[in-house]
Amino acid sequence: MKHMFFIISTCLIGFNLIPPLITSAIGLPQKEIYAGHKLIDKWNTNAAEQYANNLLKKYPKSGDVYFLKARIEFLKGNHEIAWEILKQVNSNHKEVREFKNLIYNTYEETKLFTTSESKHFIYRYQKGPDEILVHYATQAMEKSYEVLGNILNYYPKEKVLVEFYPNQKSLSKVSPLTLDDITTSGTVALCKYNRIMIISPGSLVRGYNWMDTLSHEYIHYILTKKSQNNLPLWLHEGIAKYYEARWRNKHEYLSPIMETMLAGGLQENYLISLENMMPSLAKLKTAEDVQLAYAEVSTMIEYITKVHGDKIISTLLERLAREETFESVIYTTLGTNLDIIQENWKHFVKQKQLKIIPRLKPPGVYFKRDRSSKEPSKEYREIDNRKSRDLIFLGDVLKSRNFYKAALIEYQRAIEQSKNFSPQLHNKLAKTHLITREYNKAKVILNRSLHYYPMFHSTLASLGELYFDLGKIEKSRTFYERAIKINPFNPFVHMRLITIYQKLGWKKEKALQVKLAGYINH
Repeated sequence: MKHMFFIISTCLIGFNLIPPLITSAIGLPQKEIYAGHKLIDKWNTNAAEQYANNLLKKYPKSGDVYFLKARIEFLKGNHEIAWEILKQVNSNHKEVREFKNLIYNTYEETKLFTTSESKHFIYRYQKGPDEILVHYATQAMEKSYEVLGNILNYYPKEKVLVEFYPNQKSLSKVSPLTLDDITTSGTVALCKYNRIMIISPGSLVRGYNWMDTLSHEYIHYILTKKSQNNLPLWLHEGIAKYYEARWRNKHEYLSPIMETMLAGGLQENYLISLENMMPSLAKLKTAEDVQLAYAEVSTMIEYITKVHGDKIISTLLERLAREETFESVIYTTLGTNLDIIQENWKHFVKQKQLKIIPRLKPPGVYFKRDRSSKEPSKEYREIDNRKSRDLIFLGDVLKSRNFYKAALIEYQRAIEQSKNFSPQLHNKLAKTHLITREYNKAKVILNRSLHYYPMFHSTLASLGELYFDLGKIEKSRTFYERAIKINPFNPFVHMRLITIYQKLGWKKEKALQVKLAGYINH
């Protein structure tokens, strides 16, 4: 798929850096250096730092030890310190050059970042409009800390670092993902290097479900720490997807798109093997494959927890932390081997009677050329049918000239011609019905679209506007509040919420909304 991709938050497996010896310092045993790197790969920063300091006393001129200390500082989020240390290490080895490049890029991309903190998290972000993200991120992360801590029986002692990157190019410079990986797969976040890295929703045309994405990445953080980085990728992704919405008390995890992909995969005997999910779901070929993989592994977690209860995940992690083999942990914890589990899982999902929804595909996710650009035209790349796009253009022209009835006809024809269900096109149709005050027709269209794409910003905002026009202020509020969490950079939604809070007499909420709107207007 050339243009279409879907939001991916992911964990990257197989990128641990174990460099060779850098110097030939006398009496420097290789196993001592590797032991330090092993602690780092487990994100055990305190133990690694103590170990490295002891090594430095024994080998004060060893480039290997300084390399170790640079990795530790990088893991702690001290990018400048890591860079200063690493400058003392020669670059004769490829691994050193690559790590130097990563450290330097990270330092350059983050040196002007500002920092805010909540009770359990540290947020770094580019000065300016992205400051608005801290308010919403804190809601998601602190609730995730509480809810997921209870489920997985793990509460980080140290504050967890979250870095917001302004665009996809910036994220590509500080991660193992290339710009092509990001732009073709729709990857917007990852948990790597003892922190969460995420692209600001302000860099996407219509925002995205970034608060659930943050929770998803936080789950990866917990899983890595608690298992001592011994958890296979498919389990990582399955657990993260299954629990990512629990912070907002939502237990349903299988979206209509995921259900469609899994039902079709089972019907056609086309599934993504656990091996082919490595090293990351971001490396899969299509958006459909990504959603299929997520559906497979998350339903597998549902099956396992249905049989053994939620606490079984915590038990698995604890046993893996003791460096037992994965095969033995599976057998002792679940009472059988992985092959049988997979067969039982297939029987389980077939009993769910999953439905294939015709024309339902992952929606396009489009990055802006720059943060100030709206670029609405990009949203129609997801419509493969040329005739449908022509009809949309005609409808837009008619609408701009106040020929609303004629525009409705062309939009409806465009829907009929389209090969896939476009939530954006359905929004155009519904918004035109709002103009002509055909509220019931608009409501039917928007509710149907919301069922298929529950995190689509435009649909939520349109439903907010519908109920606002009808004078149903409280109901309007709920939709606008959902919309602003998908795209906090929409000034119209902020203004609507300010008006709504004024009408409801909610002075504190109004004052906060005025403050939040101020961030994006600077």
